[in-house]
Amino acid sequence: MGERKTIEENGVRKAFDTLTYDEIEIKRIAKWAFDIAMKRNKRVCSVDKANVIDSFRLWRTVVKEVSADYPEVELTDMLVDNCAMQ
Repeated sequence: MGERKTIEENGVRKAFDTLTYDEIEIKRIAKWAFDIAMKRNKRVCSVDKANVIDSFRLWRTVVKEVSADYPEVELTDMLVDNCAMQ
């Protein structure tokens, strides 16, 4: 995980959360999700913020690559905003 901190600057509080993912970490998590899906309903929904955050664009790309090893599992993508609303 990346850097996280809260600071106060000129009487105003600011918070920072930096996401850092690498392809190995994403593959490990994606394989885990697909393995579970194989034992259940054969569906994976990957929720991310790929429309704004680079680390999630990588996340979405790698999850799609892993999905090729699981042709019987249906993969869908959903933006986190939509997921929260549903």
